[in-house]
Amino acid sequence: MRVLLICLLLGLAPLAGAETFTVGVELQPYMPYSSVVEGHYVGYGRDLLDAFAAQQGHVFVYQPLPVRRLLNDFLNGRLDFKYPDNPRWNADKKQAYKVYFSQAAAPAIDGVLVKPQFLGQGKERLRRLGTQRGFTPWPYLDDIKAGKILLIQANQIDSLLAMALNDRVDGVYLNPQVVQHQLYNSTKTESLVFDPSLAHQDDYYFLSTLNHPEVIEQFDAFLINQAELVQTLKDRHGISNPLTGH
Repeated sequence: MRVLLICLLLGLAPLAGAETFTVGVELQPYMPYSSVVEGHYVGYGRDLLDAFAAQQGHVFVYQPLPVRRLLNDFLNGRLDFKYPDNPRWNADKKQAYKVYFSQAAAPAIDGVLVKPQFLGQGKERLRRLGTQRGFTPWPYLDDIKAGKILLIQANQIDSLLAMALNDRVDGVYLNPQVVQHQLYNSTKTESLVFDPSLAHQDDYYFLSTLNHPEVIEQFDAFLINQAELVQTLKDRHGISNPLTGH
């Protein structure tokens, strides 16, 4: 299906200035948004960026990296683009740089998932909150700093989910769609559920660059002009805001 979409896009006239670029992407599994399988970048991010590159005549070479190294390599100029990115992520480290961000490429929401029997029981229950290392649970920072909530971090999502299922944490602060994708593949679909009554962060993923703002402009135009295709890719991968369904 990806090949068919790209072939259709190749029928559109590419803009002048087609080039080859290196896109830094996250090595960690984060489906349906992205993952790396046998060295190959896959998921919604890959399909979206490939479709854009095909339309423009660009070639994107994907470089999967651990999250911290991805940021360092990007800021040090070893990568042309970073995906995903967000103006709030590591904002302190980005202050010395002029980072160009695209329009929103995908909706994302980060919130707390709990066992079904604890749904709607409020923040007071959250004494131990798990999240992935490198994530910032923004709505709970004040409580963490005040010592009301103990933050427990792990490198892998499956480790966090095991902690929640074994009551070693009271909830996990992650993207619900990523969690449900992982639980579905482990046949534990309803073992953890998103609690919309708890504080959550409604957000988006962006494409970013230091040196190629003109390509960001092209990408923004692609998101608008090919909105139907972009929505098709979201639907195929099950990308939506769990609060609105869009």
